Amino acid sequence: MFLWLFLALILPKYEAFSANRNELKRADSLFAMARYAEASTLYKKNFGNDEKNNQSLLLKLAFLSEKSNDYTDCLYYLSKLALISPSRKLFEKMDKLASEQNLKGYEFDDYNYFIIFYRRYGDYIPILLLTLGAYIVLIMVMKVRRKEPILRIHKISIIFYLGALLGLLNIPSLYKTCIIVNENTFLRDEPSSASQVVEKIGKGHKLIIVGSVDQWDRVIWDNKIVYVRQSDLWNI
Repeated sequence: MFLWLFLALILPKYEAFSANRNELKRADSLFAMARYAEASTLYKKNFGNDEKNNQSLLLKLAFLSEKSNDYTDCLYYLSKLALISPSRKLFEKMDKLASEQNLKGYEFDDYNYFIIFYRRYGDYIPILLLTLGAYIVLIMVMKVRRKEPILRIHKISIIFYLGALLGLLNIPSLYKTCIIVNENTFLRDEPSSASQVVEKIGKGHKLIIVGSVDQWDRVIWDNKIVYVRQSDLWNI
C-alpha cells in the first residue's frame, strides 16, 4: 500500500478531459468511498483513447486490478504508465509483481535505466547531439573551403555519428512491447497456425515486438524470435 501512495505522490497531476467527465467524477467518488468494484467498472468504461495518457486513471486502474488479483491488467496499466512517466519505483513495482507471479519481461535492468533516462531527457538529447553534429560538419566544411586536409578517420567518424544519431531518434518508434492476455497462448516458429509450437505460455508475460506479418506479431521470447497471434496480445 505504501508504494501505491508513493507513486501517487511522485506522479504529476493530470486532469481528465473525457467525453463523459461526470462518470469519471462518479468513479472518483466511489473510489474514495472504497467501493472499488463499482469504481473499476466506470473507470474501465471510460478508458478510451482520450484517457490513454491519464496518469491518475492508469494508477487507479492498476491499484484496482491488483486489489482484485488481476495481475495481467495491473501490469498492463503500470506498463502504460511507465511509457508516460517512467521512474525507478515504478519499474521496481512491476518487477516485484511479476516475480511474485512468475511472469517474464518486467526485469529491472540496465535497459530499463536507459529507457527512464531517455524518456525523461529525450527532448534534449537529440537537440544536443544535433548541435554537436552540426558543429562538426561546419568545421569540416570550413576546412574544405580553406583546402585543408580532412583525415579519413574523421570522415568515417562523422558518418557513424550521424547514423547513431538517426538510430537514437527512432528509439521511441522501435521500442514496442505487448502483454499476453490469453491463457494457453502458443508461440510458433513461423507466422502460421500450422507451424511448429515453440512453447505454450500463460497470460501476463511481457514481450518485445520486433515486427509483424499479417495477423501475427514477431516477438522476442527467451532470446528467440517467435510469432504470436495479435488477438492474444495487448499492445502497450
